[in-house]
Amino acid sequence: MSADLPDTPDRERRYSAPALEKGLDILEFLSECRDPQSLQQIGDGVGRTKGEIFRMVSVLAQRGYIERLEGGDRFRVTDRLFRLGMNRPVNRSLIEIALPFMNAFAEKTGYSCHLAVMSGTQIAVVARVESTSHIGFTVRIGYRQPLVLTGSGHCLMAFIGARRRHGLYEELRREDPWIDLDALDRTLDAVRAAGHVARPSGITEAVVDLSCPVIDRREGGAVAALTCPYLRTRQVPKEPAEILAALDEASRRISEIFSLD
Repeated sequence: MSADLPDTPDRERRYSAPALEKGLDILEFLSECRDPQSLQQIGDGVGRTKGEIFRMVSVLAQRGYIERLEGGDRFRVTDRLFRLGMNRPVNRSLIEIALPFMNAFAEKTGYSCHLAVMSGTQIAVVARVESTSHIGFTVRIGYRQPLVLTGSGHCLMAFIGARRRHGLYEELRREDPWIDLDALDRTLDAVRAAGHVARPSGITEAVVDLSCPVIDRREGGAVAALTCPYLRTRQVPKEPAEILAALDEASRRISEIFSLD
């Protein structure tokens, strides 16, 4: 004989793994720090004493998730977790499909391009191809910036599904209570209407972010943004419209093949 169990705090109790939580707290804290942190600073950042975190920091360093700077007692996070994430089959597949078209874009236009995905409220660059000319502008793999400051970020936000975008807005509001989401929504409406992003970089002066979405047609939303940091040079005097046309062609081809993979 069975009966419905009453709603009790015990039923809602989550499993706990204190050591794991301590390690994750340390990784999350260091990932948000621009500068390397001492053991004392890490302890203060995660609300623990140096004695409580000493062994965990040592193990994380031994496993390659953080590194100690030479000649000091300061630590910073490595890209090991990023590389683990990139080993997911879906990410490997996306990059393998995209690279030939990214190389073709660079050969055709003389400009660099990179592929960015959404990571929380940031972009993360997962692939890049450098300019074929002697002068060019590029970003490194693993480069991260807030979604709201980048062309890639605007492209991703504009072309994800409405439900996911609503959840993202809630995250953005938690991070910045003063963010003007109405203005952002109008900007993203304009991006969707245009089918691409063409805007001054929110990070680098004189650079124009040109970005087109890579769409997973099975899911119905953007999985990545293909972006060219456009900087007009006398050596390659091409107009943004010409670069955008080549970028759009590349992103469409990547989308087609990725959706069938």
